[in-house]
Amino acid sequence: MQRRTIALLLVLVVALVSGGAYTAWSLFLRGDNVAPLGLNTPAPSAVAGVPTPASSPSAAGGSSGGGSSGGGSSGGADGYGGGGGTPTPAASAAPGGTGTLDTLAGEWSIAEGVAGYRVREAFLQQSADSDAVGRTDKVSGTISLAFDGGLLVAGSGSFEVDMTTLASDRGQRDGALRGRGLETDRFPTSTFRLTAPVTLPAGIAEGQDVSLSLAGDLGLHGVTKAVEIAARARLEADGRVVVAGSLPIVFADFGIEAPSVAGLIAVQDHGTLEFRIVLANE
Repeated sequence: MQRRTIALLLVLVVALVSGGAYTAWSLFLRGDNVAPLGLNTPAPSAVAGVPTPASSPSAAGGSSGGGSSGGGSSGGADGYGGGGGTPTPAASAAPGGTGTLDTLAGEWSIAEGVAGYRVREAFLQQSADSDAVGRTDKVSGTISLAFDGGLLVAGSGSFEVDMTTLASDRGQRDGALRGRGLETDRFPTSTFRLTAPVTLPAGIAEGQDVSLSLAGDLGLHGVTKAVEIAARARLEADGRVVVAGSLPIVFADFGIEAPSVAGLIAVQDHGTLEFRIVLANE
């Protein structure tokens, strides 16, 4: 009789623990099914820091690539591939173009922006159906473009993200990140600063989507490391420049401990940082 009672108690404890863990997963650890940020993602002002699903793969500017396990992306979302090929001088735009490279020289600042994370979670070692996504529109920064020898070059630039305003569709998840994982209470900002000039392909003056490779220092969770971000850029008809990119990261590289709940709910040890900014000429 005593053995039977003990066995029943053990079954009850297991059921309570598993049930609580499943409830936690269903409330704030399951995937968000949000498309990656890209050049054609809805304007940041429409997002307001809260992830919203795109209506179709094309709404993200191409192959989404964000639903793969781990949240990482070898080629990157929106066709990010790094390196835009060998740029060619362009003294004037082709017929039907939007301008010339020299007219783009000057100081540009971020008029609108969205940045955030993408990570895959698992319950009882079973991967979620999609990535957990958190974003914020509190992004600021500037970049300097100069016309040199027939080429448009970004010589300096930096931007900063207010990590305390990251928001997903799970308030519990957002609250957990303040004290665990990203620890935004301790490390409220993330920064990126260019450390090497970036030559913009001539096609950008004609409104073409161009590929860029942004080498710089990323400051995250109190750690600064040299990284290279694959991005895409486009000059819009209103004269503003849109830039979108993503960077796969390993959490341990930045001293981030992947959160887990009693070993039942776990976050993978890697994820993706992504951004979309709109630059306006000052």
